[in-house]
Amino acid sequence: MFSFTGKEENKYNVNITANSQLFIKGTSNVNTFTCHYNQRMLAQKIPVEFRKSGTALIFKDVHMQLDNLGFDCGNRGINRDFHELLQTEAFPKIDFHLLEVDKSASKPQAYVAIKIAGKKKKYTFPVEVFENSKKIDGVLCLNITDFDLIPPRKMMGLIVVREDIEINFSFEIQVLNLP
Repeated sequence: MFSFTGKEENKYNVNITANSQLFIKGTSNVNTFTCHYNQRMLAQKIPVEFRKSGTALIFKDVHMQLDNLGFDCGNRGINRDFHELLQTEAFPKIDFHLLEVDKSASKPQAYVAIKIAGKKKKYTFPVEVFENSKKIDGVLCLNITDFDLIPPRKMMGLIVVREDIEINFSFEIQVLNLP
């Protein structure tokens, strides 16, 4: 996917294609919900610069911003609750910052910083890299209280959204060398 031959530092443009997917899965005490991100809004060009350090790729200022309004949870009420939870009016975007990918384990580990509702946290999670199809898949599990977000309660507290959510992604990418 990336050419590592003999170069310590590498620069590319990476296109995330419209065939990519990103969605958030959550549960309440009565049901599950999925909020899909608009595939056309997901398609974007990202400059990627990294250096090798042993089995790790250390990335320099590689980030992707997601517009909160690009998420659709399937109905108006859940969408409203979702945007209220994320404080979309004050913080309209989620920022993903790729820090490192370590390929020493049986499954590569991604190190990221995520900023939601103005609060940044770091996470490590496994990713699957499909070299032939130029695809990267992963599931990041996180707790929304890490970002000082309070899970919604409905019907006088009878329905409670659980704090743990999954961010699932499957990015199909095109790698372009810079001139």
